Amino acid sequence: MRLTLPALLFSLLLAACDGGTPAPTQVTVEVSDPDFGDTFSYQTTTDFRPALSPQSGYPQSAAEAAMLNAVNAERSRGGTCPDGRTFPARSALTFEGHLHESADRYAGVLAGRGTLELPHRIGTSTPARRMVEAGFKPAPPTGTVLRFEESLAAGMTDPAEVIAAWKGSVSHCAALYSPVPYGSVARADGAGLAYWVLNTAGW
Repeated sequence: MRLTLPALLFSLLLAACDGGTPAPTQVTVEVSDPDFGDTFSYQTTTDFRPALSPQSGYPQSAAEAAMLNAVNAERSRGGTCPDGRTFPARSALTFEGHLHESADRYAGVLAGRGTLELPHRIGTSTPARRMVEAGFKPAPPTGTVLRFEESLAAGMTDPAEVIAAWKGSVSHCAALYSPVPYGSVARADGAGLAYWVLNTAGW
């Protein structure tokens, strides 16, 4: 049995960024999330750097690494989605520790629920908020769109099955080929099911 829910895309607007000085400056990023009618902001600095290794307490398992490799192999081929859109080959996603922490935490939440219902929102917790709260707080250049994307799946253990399921969904398929640079996949088991969370972000 399998179930997947649509990937979500969010646009961010950079509210303030002083790029005129070489020293790091404090910026405020305003997040507009039309999917949930939500807006929020976060504080960061212009010298934010992605975490290219796992955060303390959130290691990457062999199964998670294999799943990320499968996602990257699919991205390298490009493909056509169910709505007829064709995507070119994309660069591999670079593992990002904050995104992995966010995915790992939420995979645990889903596994703890132990159902095939895979909500992207529980209370005030949404994908964009989860990734930001885990520490992914870039300061995108003015005029760019920062994307946060989340894909969920349950009931499959083979990466090829998960990829096939995501390719069968218009939104998941588009997310697989999104031109973002960073991502991570987390897995948690609960009620006899494997729960997968793919988080990607960037511009």
